[in-house]
Amino acid sequence: MFITMILASGSLKAQQRPNIIFVLTDDMGYSDLSAYGNPVIQTPFLDSVALLGIRATNYVVSSPSCTPSRASLLTGRYATRSHLPIVIAPGSPLGLPDAEVTIAEMLKKAGYSTAMIGKWHLGDQHDYNFPTGQGFDSYYGLLYSHDYRFPYVKTDTTIKVYRNRTPEVVKPADSSLTNLYTKEAISFIKKQKSETPFFLYLSYNMPHLPVAFAASASYLAGKQEGGPLGAVVEELDSSLAMLWKALGSRKMLGNTIFIFSSDNGPWIEFPDRMLGDSVTKRWHAGTAGIFRGSKGQSYEGGIRVPFIFYWKNHVPPGLTLTNPISNLDILPTLARFAHTPLPEGRTLDGQDISDLLTGKADRKNYSHRPIYIMNSGRAEAVRDGNWKYREVPAGINAISTKPEPATKELFNLAYDPSERTNLMDEFPEKARAMKILLDAWTGLKEN
Repeated sequence: MFITMILASGSLKAQQRPNIIFVLTDDMGYSDLSAYGNPVIQTPFLDSVALLGIRATNYVVSSPSCTPSRASLLTGRYATRSHLPIVIAPGSPLGLPDAEVTIAEMLKKAGYSTAMIGKWHLGDQHDYNFPTGQGFDSYYGLLYSHDYRFPYVKTDTTIKVYRNRTPEVVKPADSSLTNLYTKEAISFIKKQKSETPFFLYLSYNMPHLPVAFAASASYLAGKQEGGPLGAVVEELDSSLAMLWKALGSRKMLGNTIFIFSSDNGPWIEFPDRMLGDSVTKRWHAGTAGIFRGSKGQSYEGGIRVPFIFYWKNHVPPGLTLTNPISNLDILPTLARFAHTPLPEGRTLDGQDISDLLTGKADRKNYSHRPIYIMNSGRAEAVRDGNWKYREVPAGINAISTKPEPATKELFNLAYDPSERTNLMDEFPEKARAMKILLDAWTGLKEN
């Protein structure tokens, strides 16, 4: 039976609101799960959840790199509105502004218990830049990627696992991170009261490079087919199975929304500095399947990622959702599911896709607003239905550190999801219309 939506009401009892778990991985490619076609990496738990719920094949993030993508996910707004156009480093003056309203802040007002576990990467200079300053009751994790150390990055930073604002583990081993986060997540679930809904944002560092020693020894041993990448992905899958078991022991599976995704595509074109450990190999990066491009690029490989959505008795089981949707849609959709008002005084760029997820909408005729792809602070591409227009000036790609030529490209993703054929000359009128749409972003930068 699909859900009958109820308008936000002050009389709604807290326990009627669903628990929400959003699991975000780092740099996981579209085809890094067996549910998405990987022939050597086995992810039986996530495969089973996809069969019980929804597996989306056209979910994209609004930016192909970490900081702006995560800002968009948590706020439902393009990251340029938060002045976070690029990936930021430890000590950066940039960070998620106090004025932004995150999913956690929105749900906290609705009576939710909120926690974040894992990688943050949205600032560290002010109290409001930390998770605990953005609506999370508690935080446990790394503030940045685990590669912010020699030889990968020249930095004075010492990697630490924080509890709220206090360092708790200094220089954690890469192989310890997934286990630490999973244990913390299970502990959080065990402490929850049945009468209070909770929101858990579980943000794993993996499979961001380096992965050579990032899995537990038991997963690295004998993983010849999937290699180190397969080891870390399979450990993530097993970890989430343990989390699921904890939910079941608390009889919470019946009213918990479970979402799984990635912040951007795989880092296929990573810079040579990542090879400085003499262990990391080019094939340690994830895969994007048939899609062209890499993390840091506005091609589909950089922005199209796995998205699995489960909510027992509320979404059609086993549905493969092919409609275009984005990470900007998560905040307004969760607001609807949690029966809570949207943040006031903020322009939201995502749209409520609850009817699409619950099966109430006609998927064949469902219209999604254009999705802009922001890269290094500029609107580099726009997707409108099956059409995509991409315009990139010549320069050095900030993520791969490699030169990119100036390009103007038009693709029909329905017939050419791999973006192999530029249709600029064949469809000049469509190209002009899409360029006008891309250029229209100029007038959308303010709140």
